[in-house]
Amino acid sequence: MQLTEESLKVAFWFTLCRPRRSCSLVAVILTTGTKHPSMESPPEAAAADPTARSFSQVVFIDIPHSYPPSANVTCSYTLTSAFQPNPRDWVGIFKVGWSSAKDYQTFVWVEPCLDVVEQQAMTKQAVFKEYYLPKDDIEFYQFCYIDNTGQVRGASTPFCFKNPVEQSLESSPDDDLLVITTQEQVEQSVREKAELMKELDQIRKENETLKSALKREQQEVQNVKDQNEQKEQQMKKTVTEMDEVREENKLLKSTLEEQLKETDRLKEKYDRAVMKINQLKEEREELRRTNDTQSVEIDGLKSKLREKERELLKMKDNIQLLQVDLQSSNKEKVRLSSEMQRLQSLTQNMQEVQQENQTLRRSLSQQEALQKYPDDDLKVKYQALLCQLDKAQEQLTNEKEESRKFRRLKEAIEQDLVKAMEQLQDMALTHEDTNRRFSKQELLLTEAHAAIAEKDSALKDQENVITLLRHEREELTNENGTLRNDIERLSSVYAESHHRQPEPVHEAAGATASDHEQRQNAPEESAQSENLYENMGNIAGPEEEEPCLVCRHCQESFPGITRSELDQHEQSHRVCPFCTMICDNMEQSVFEDHVYSHEL
Repeated sequence: MQLTEESLKVAFWFTLCRPRRSCSLVAVILTTGTKHPSMESPPEAAAADPTARSFSQVVFIDIPHSYPPSANVTCSYTLTSAFQPNPRDWVGIFKVGWSSAKDYQTFVWVEPCLDVVEQQAMTKQAVFKEYYLPKDDIEFYQFCYIDNTGQVRGASTPFCFKNPVEQSLESSPDDDLLVITTQEQVEQSVREKAELMKELDQIRKENETLKSALKREQQEVQNVKDQNEQKEQQMKKTVTEMDEVREENKLLKSTLEEQLKETDRLKEKYDRAVMKINQLKEEREELRRTNDTQSVEIDGLKSKLREKERELLKMKDNIQLLQVDLQSSNKEKVRLSSEMQRLQSLTQNMQEVQQENQTLRRSLSQQEALQKYPDDDLKVKYQALLCQLDKAQEQLTNEKEESRKFRRLKEAIEQDLVKAMEQLQDMALTHEDTNRRFSKQELLLTEAHAAIAEKDSALKDQENVITLLRHEREELTNENGTLRNDIERLSSVYAESHHRQPEPVHEAAGATASDHEQRQNAPEESAQSENLYENMGNIAGPEEEEPCLVCRHCQESFPGITRSELDQHEQSHRVCPFCTMICDNMEQSVFEDHVYSHEL
């Protein structure tokens, strides 16, 4: 027979009040399931029957009266076939008289059932660690099985925590023991025995009352059985109806599952569409950002293109300046050619003079053979002729040296002119190539603007165009650097050609000085040819004094120089072609900026 919750509580109450002497009463109540007549009426008993049924689904077995407090506690329990365990079920230790599942002292989770066999009871164990056990040895406790929903599915008989020594000191009235004690202890024992006898009589009366209550409960149980049979019939009808409803539910469930699947498919399609829309939005934003960055790059390329155009204009101006310098060099070449012709004529005249000198020497040697002692007049003439001869030789040497220097200078200038012409031709070709590249770059920029307005598929072509523009820009930068280096090199060559032109005069002067020293070191040789140059007065007359020349740029006067030397000095100045400002102390880049500033 199953126990109700009130029966268990009454049994626990009697056990708490009489831990040693009412065990038999507890056993009777637990086995018979009787109730006190004043506790519950028949309707209440019928209502409490499901709770009692839930209490009996887990039965604790082999529960002793006490456990040692300093050791682990193991309790055994049996799961009935009607109960289905859950891994979230737990077994707790509660004080007797608990009112809620939250009043536990400690608990452990139940062992999960891996092999669950339906309609078969099984026995499990729960182990409580000694550290978590209650330390109060006066209170009584019991094990309770709580399922995952918080319902009590079983409870054990009460127990306490006492040492085995304390248990051995307690004696049972039924044990036949020989006890040696004092008179006072005997009297105390007699009084306790009398009290216990009174309590025993009271318990017997209560037992009779409980027996009568048990009979009434049995009658009520019979009535409940009859009611249960009627309810079982109703339950059968209800079960058949439930089966029909279950079948309908299955059909509805299958239909609902199909609808859920269709909903999931539609949801997946919707999610994919949303993802695609978001992806397209991101691509659109990315294309916009790319368009903006490309617009910025194109603006930068335009500004750089304008800078390159300005540099190209500067290069054109430099080329024009170089062309002007080339024209002046050509003029200088013509002047040097005329000077060379004059020097050649002088050389030819000097050769004729040398031939005449040889003739005079021969005639002089003949006269010496005829007249060994010349007169004083002849000596004077001889000295005059000797001076004229020295002057003629000095002038001849100077003219020869100057002729050689001018010839070398002419050859060097011709080579420089040839190189300058070649470089100008190369620069012209480079300029044409640069113009073509700039036109190509402008065309590519136009194509890039058109590609920006096209659809998303044209972005790759636009990137290729921009990459091509970058390569072209790098090539143009390199070519501009090369052209700038060529211009600087040509400027340096041109400046060196201007500085090299006065050198032959100094070299000629040095050569003249060396020849004069040689003549001073050899007076005897010159004395032998005194009479050879009597007629040289008409050939090498006195030099005319040249006026003092002034530079038209720096306004400095240079006495004793020729017009060609003055021209060389004027050409050595760095003069602005627009404002005629002298810029000798300026660097080449500063001078170019100054010239371009007039154009702007």
